[in-house]
Amino acid sequence: MSVNLVLFMVLIFLLWYFQQRKGVLTLITLAINLAMLFVMILCINLGFSPIVLTILTSILISANNLFNINGYNDSTKSAFISSTFVIFLMVLPILFVTSTLHLQGIPLEGLMEMDMYSLHIGVSFIDLSVAVLLMTVVGAINDIAISITSSMIEIKEQLPDLSLSEWKKSGLTVGKDVLGPTINTLIFAAIGSQFALLIWVFDLKYSLTQLVNSKLIVTEWVAIIFSGISIAITIPITIFLLTKQVND
Repeated sequence: MSVNLVLFMVLIFLLWYFQQRKGVLTLITLAINLAMLFVMILCINLGFSPIVLTILTSILISANNLFNINGYNDSTKSAFISSTFVIFLMVLPILFVTSTLHLQGIPLEGLMEMDMYSLHIGVSFIDLSVAVLLMTVVGAINDIAISITSSMIEIKEQLPDLSLSEWKKSGLTVGKDVLGPTINTLIFAAIGSQFALLIWVFDLKYSLTQLVNSKLIVTEWVAIIFSGISIAITIPITIFLLTKQVND
C-alpha cells in the first residue's frame, strides 16, 4: 500500500468522523472540481480561450463548492452571487497587472530546468497567467463568502429582533475576524509551496534588486495581493446581497 493511498484514507476517515454525510459530500465535490479542471485543461489544449474557460470553470466550481456542500439556501445563494461578481470584477485588473509587470511565461529559475523543451505550446502565456491568478482567488472568495453568510444567518436566527444596521455591523465584524487569518493562510501556503525553490534562489546570492524583481517572487506576491483584495471586496458585497435578499 502506497503512502499516498494511506494519507488519502486517513483524510477520508477524518472527514467522515468529523462531518459524517457532509464529509462524503466534500470528497465528491473535490472529485467534481478536479474533473472540471481536467476538462478545462483539455479545452485549452484544443484552442479555446484560457481566460473564458477559467471564468466559466471558476463559476461552476463556486456553485459546486457552495451548493453541493452547504445546500441551496439564502446564505449559499448570496455567497455564490458575490463570488461570481468578484470573479468578473477581478478579470481586468489581473489582465492589466499581468501585462504591465510582464508576469506571463515561466520564471528564469524554472527555464533552467526546461531549456531542452519547446515553449511553443500554441497558447498565449498572458492568458495562461491571468487564468492562474483567477483560479488562485476562487477558493478564498468562496470561503470568505460562505463564512460571512452562514454566520449572519445564525446571528439573525438567534437574535430575530436585531436591526438591519446592527445585523450589517455584525457581518462586518465577522468579515474582519476572518480576513486576517485567511490572508495569513494564503501567504504561508504560497511560501510553503515554493520553499525549496526560494532556498535555491537565496543560494544563488541574488541581490535585493534581483530578488525583488524576480518573476518567481513577484508572481507569488501578486497572487497573494489579488487574493487579499478579492476577499476584502467580497465582504461588503456579500453582506449587501444577503441583507437585501433576506429583507426582500
